[in-house]
Amino acid sequence: MALLVFSLTAAAQTRAIDSLQRVIVEHAGDTLALKARLNLIFELSRKDSQKAKSYSYQVIKLATSMHRVKELQGAYAYLVTLHQNSGSLDSAQYYLTLLEKTSKENPNNVSVALTYYQTTGLFYKNLGQYNQALPFMLKALKLNEGENENHAGQLLNVGNTYFNLGDLKNAARFHLRSLEMFEKLNNKRGQSFCLNSLGNDFFKLNQFDQAAPYFHRSVKLKQELQDKRGLISSWTGLGDVYKEKGQFQLSEKYYTQALTASKEMKLLLEEARTYNQLGLLYKKMNDIPRALESLSTALQLSKQGGDSAMITTISSTLTVLKFKAQNEKETESQLLANLGTHINLGDRSEEATGYSNLAQYYASIKKFDKAYYYLEKYKKVQDSLSGSSIILQIKELESQFEKEKKEKEIALLKKDQELQKAELSRQRANTSIIVIALISVIVISILLINRYRVLNRTRRLVEMERMRNTIARDLHDDIGSTLSSINIISQMALKDANGSTSHFQRIAQHSSSMMESMSDIVWSINPNNDSLEQVISKMKEFAAEILDPLDIAYTFTGEENLQAIKLDVSTRKNLFLIFKETINNAAKYSSANAINIQFKKAKTHVELSIQDNGKGFDVLSTSLGNGLRNMQERAENLRGKLTLKSSHEGTEVSLSVPIT
Repeated sequence: MALLVFSLTAAAQTRAIDSLQRVIVEHAGDTLALKARLNLIFELSRKDSQKAKSYSYQVIKLATSMHRVKELQGAYAYLVTLHQNSGSLDSAQYYLTLLEKTSKENPNNVSVALTYYQTTGLFYKNLGQYNQALPFMLKALKLNEGENENHAGQLLNVGNTYFNLGDLKNAARFHLRSLEMFEKLNNKRGQSFCLNSLGNDFFKLNQFDQAAPYFHRSVKLKQELQDKRGLISSWTGLGDVYKEKGQFQLSEKYYTQALTASKEMKLLLEEARTYNQLGLLYKKMNDIPRALESLSTALQLSKQGGDSAMITTISSTLTVLKFKAQNEKETESQLLANLGTHINLGDRSEEATGYSNLAQYYASIKKFDKAYYYLEKYKKVQDSLSGSSIILQIKELESQFEKEKKEKEIALLKKDQELQKAELSRQRANTSIIVIALISVIVISILLINRYRVLNRTRRLVEMERMRNTIARDLHDDIGSTLSSINIISQMALKDANGSTSHFQRIAQHSSSMMESMSDIVWSINPNNDSLEQVISKMKEFAAEILDPLDIAYTFTGEENLQAIKLDVSTRKNLFLIFKETINNAAKYSSANAINIQFKKAKTHVELSIQDNGKGFDVLSTSLGNGLRNMQERAENLRGKLTLKSSHEGTEVSLSVPIT
C-alpha cells in the first residue's frame, strides 16, 4: 500500500475529523481553514473518497482566489490519487498535468516540486509502471531530508517501488528505515504501513510464518486508527499468507473483508486486485469456474482503471486456466507478449510467473526442450528474488534493526534509571526544603501571632485611651458647661428678690440636657449596645420622645436586614448623634406632620435616609448652623457621606456609612 504524505498533512495524522471541521467553521476564509481542509482530505481519503474529492475542489477554489500555490498543489495531488483509485484515469491525468504545470511555473519552490515528484511517482507505480515510477520517487526522497513524517513516508514509497521491481533486499532496507523513523516520531499510521510492507517482503520470500505477524500488527494499528482503506491491503496480505499455508477458509474470509471494504469506498483498483487474489485462491482450490469468474471481473476492473501490470498478470493467469479447463492450446505469441510486458514494466515477480506459464504450456504440447528452457529461466529469476542469500540478507537486516532497537531501549532504560536517581535526589532535597519551610512557617506563625496579640493589646489600650479622652472631653464640654450654667443661674435666682420662676425653669432645662447628655455618653460606651440593632432601638426611643408629643407621624423601614452588623463605640455614637440632630431640626423647624426613616444595606455600606414632608428651606442661601456643621464633621469621622436635599415638598438627609 503506497503512502503519500505532504508537509501540510503530517500534523493531521493525530487530529480528529470533527476538530478539523470545527477549525474550518471558526476560521472561514483564512489560510488556517484552507490548511484544515487539506488535512481533512487526507483523513477522508482513508474513509470517504467522495467527500475527500468535494473538499479538494473547495481547496482549489479558495487557494486560487488567495494565490496560495502550496495548498493548490496539494489539492491537485489528492485529486490525482483519488481519481486514479476510483478508476477515472483521464481525470487523474488531467490533474497530474496541472500539477506539472504549477511545478514548472514555480521552479524555486521546493515544496511544490516535492509534491509533484511524490504524486507522479505514485501515479506511475499504481499503473504498474515501476521503472518510470522509481526516478520520481528517488527525486522526492532527495528533496526531503530530515527526520519527519514526510521523509519517512517517502522512504516507504521507495521501498514499495523496489518491492514491485522485485528488488526485495532494497525493499526491506527502505521499509525498515521507514519503520524506525515512524517509531521514533510515534506515528502509528506510518508504522502500520511499514508493517504491512514488511509482511509483503517476507511473503515474496515464501517466509509465511514471518510475514503473518507483520500483517496482524498492521491490522491492529489500522483498526485503532479506523483506517478502513489501509485495512484492505492488510486483509489482502493475510489472505495471501493463509492461501499459501493451505488454510483456504481463513484466506477467503480476509479476501472477502477486503473486497467488501473496496466496494464500499468505491476503490476500483483495490477491488480489481482483491478479485484477482480471490481468483488465485479458487485456482489453488481447483474451483476453476469460480476462479474464472473472479479473474474475469478483475480483468474488466483493471482495464477500467488502466493498471497495465495487473491487466497482463490477470491475462496470463486466465490463459493458463482456460488452457486447463477447456484443454485448448493458447497461442505462443500471447504468452510471450504477456512476458514481454512484465519485463518492460520491470516487475520481476510477474516475469517469473510468465516463465512458469510458458514452461507449463510447452510441457502440455510436449515441447520439452522449450519447457525446460523456460523452467530454468523461472528458477533463475525466482532465485534472484527469493534465494537463500536474499533471505539471509533480509533476515540480517531485520536482526540488525531489532538489535539497534533493543540497544536504544537499553540506552533509554539506563537514561530512565539515571533520571529516576536524579528525581529521588531532587525529592530528598525537596523534602528537606519542605521540612525547613514548615519549621520556618511555624516559627514565623508564632512570631506573627505574638505580634498580633501585642498589636491588638496596644490597639485596645489606644482605643481605651481615646475613649477616656472622648468621655473627658464630653464631660468637660457638655456636662461641665451645663453645670456651670446651672451654678450661675442658681446664684442669679438667690439674688432675685422677686423669686422669679424663670431662673428655675432654665435650671430645669439645663439639668434635663445634662441628664440627656450623660445618658448618651453612658449608652455609647456600654458594650451591650455595639450592634446596629441596638442603635436603631435607641433611635426609635428618641424619636418617640420628640415626635409623639408634637403629633408628628413617623415610620422606620428596612431595619430587619441589619441585625448582624456590629459597630464600634465611635461609629454608633456619631451615627446616633447625626440622627438625633436631624430629628430635632425636623421637629423644630420643618412644620412637618410625617417623617420617614429608612435603612438600606449595600455590600460595604449602610445607608440611612430621613425624609420629612415639611416646608423645607433653601440649602444654597441658608448659612449652615452649628448643628449642620457638626453633622458634616461627624459624617467625615465615620468616613461616610452626608447629603442634604430640601424643597417646598420637604427635606431629606441621607447618610452612607461604611461597614466591615
